[in-house]
Formats: sequence, C-alpha cells, structure tokens
Amino acid sequence: MQLQEWISGVLHQLSHFVIQLIERLGYAGLFAGMFAQAVGVPLPSELMLGFGGYLAYVHNFTYILVVLTGAAGDTAGAMLAYAIGYYGGRPLLQNFGRYLFIAQRELAAADRWFARFGNRAVLIIKLLPGVRAFGSYPAGVTRMNFGAFVGYTAIGASIFSLTFVTSGYLLGKHWIVIIEQIKPISIVLLSALAVGIVAWLIVRARMEKARRAGVA
Repeated sequence: MQLQEWISGVLHQLSHFVIQLIERLGYAGLFAGMFAQAVGVPLPSELMLGFGGYLAYVHNFTYILVVLTGAAGDTAGAMLAYAIGYYGGRPLLQNFGRYLFIAQRELAAADRWFARFGNRAVLIIKLLPGVRAFGSYPAGVTRMNFGAFVGYTAIGASIFSLTFVTSGYLLGKHWIVIIEQIKPISIVLLSALAVGIVAWLIVRARMEKARRAGVA
C-alpha cells in the first residue's frame, strides 16, 4: 500500500509539473515536455498531449498546432536519443543509462523488437506504452539509416500525438479522465494499433518471401 501511495504521489507531482509547464510556456512548454520524455525523462506524454487537446477545446490553443508541436517535440527528442546511441554506443548506455533515466529492461525490450522487425521496430515502439521512449537508443547504436529513422519516428510520433490530442479535445472539460485512466487508455488505443501494424508487417514479409520463392 505504501508503494502504491508513493507511486500515486509521484504521478501526481509529475502531472502537476507538466500542466504548469504548458500553462506557462504554451506551445514551447509542450514541445519541451515531449522532447524530454522522448529522451527518457519520465514525463507523462499522454497527459501533456491530452491537456493540449483540452486547451484547444477551450480555444487557448489551436488543435492542429498542438498535434504538430507534440509530434515535433517527440521526434526532436528521439533524434537526440539516436545521436547518444550512435556516438556513445552500447557501453555508454549500459554504464551511464541510469543517469539518462534509461532502464536496462526497456532497452532489452527494444532490442527484441529490433531483432524481429528491423528498422520498422522504430515505428512500432513509438506506439507502445512503457518503452516508446527507448527505441531511439538501439537505433543509434546499430547505426540505422538516419533518414529512415526520422521517417518512422515522425509517423509514430504523429499517430501518438493525434490520438491523445484528439482524446483531450473530445473529452473537453472531462479531459482529466486521461490522468485517471492513463494506463488503460494507452493500452487500448495504442497497443491495438501497434498489433495491427505488426500484423501488417508479418503479412507483408510473408508476401515478399512468397514472391521471392516464385521468382526463384
């Protein structure tokens, strides 16, 4: 019970911090928050985007600018994480990852996705709650093509941003539900989408394999 209370208190403090950040700095605060979480700082991206959607609902923000700002901050932060992995390599992440809020279990999970789906794992990981901030580091370590990395990251970040900004916008004054149900919302909306993408990749890979077999 004490652990649960502590976690609840931490989540409350983080939620309060990001709301204040966006209220004070506007779009710049949203960009900064999304940038930080993409590097691995434990800030609730769903909450930031949902709050941005609410601010668009009350006409303090513009809906499309919130979507674009969230996606841009997420992508920019991922590019920094990619650079850290690219130039620092795995030894840096293993020895100093904890100072960058990088847990080895998240990196291991990201590695498994890369091993199975290759470069497309960047897109899939960007949609998965819990590990979405950690796919950029292995991409840098493996020297993934930077253009492909940015492309997949931007698509995933845009889908994620659109999903939660729209949720906050449609919920309106009840947007706070995102805080209360942040885990279930993440799992239902984004994991389902990720499963769909994985299924599409598997089907596409099998079709490509069959095509090659036919040519041979």
